[in-house]
Amino acid sequence: AMDREEADATPSERWKSSLNATCNRITTQYLSLLRSAAGTATAVGDAEEGAGGGGVSEGDRSGGGLIADQADPPPPPIAADAALNSLQVKLAAHNLCVASSNLLELIRTLRLAALLMDETVIESEERDEFEIAMDEVDHLMEGECVLLESELMSLRNIE
Repeated sequence: AMDREEADATPSERWKSSLNATCNRITTQYLSLLRSAAGTATAVGDAEEGAGGGGVSEGDRSGGGLIADQADPPPPPIAADAALNSLQVKLAAHNLCVASSNLLELIRTLRLAALLMDETVIESEERDEFEIAMDEVDHLMEGECVLLESELMSLRNIE
């Protein structure tokens, strides 16, 4: 019987929980995109260092080719790797734009929700939450009173 006395979440608590989940999901996606963009930019920097290093290059990313003269085109493995990294950087930039747009949309939604909330609605929600909290305190106090009364009765029985 006592298990069923647990109150359901209020509409404001459900909305707050949903909002927190959305914020956490978008923030996690945004951080993941930032990490992948940082990793891709580092890879492009490594490829540029290997390709434009003054003529002779035998790095891990060079593909085993040598650039004897700056006018010569890069060996195919370097060119393919540079093109792939360039594409990855563009994709990461587009993904960051989308994530930023999602965050801005969330901020707009929060602002609109705050503006649309009526003062009486806010007061009634606060009053409801206060009453729920007071009911919980009353319930705890009743339990403690019963416990103290039983201890008092047991002490009286001992005497």
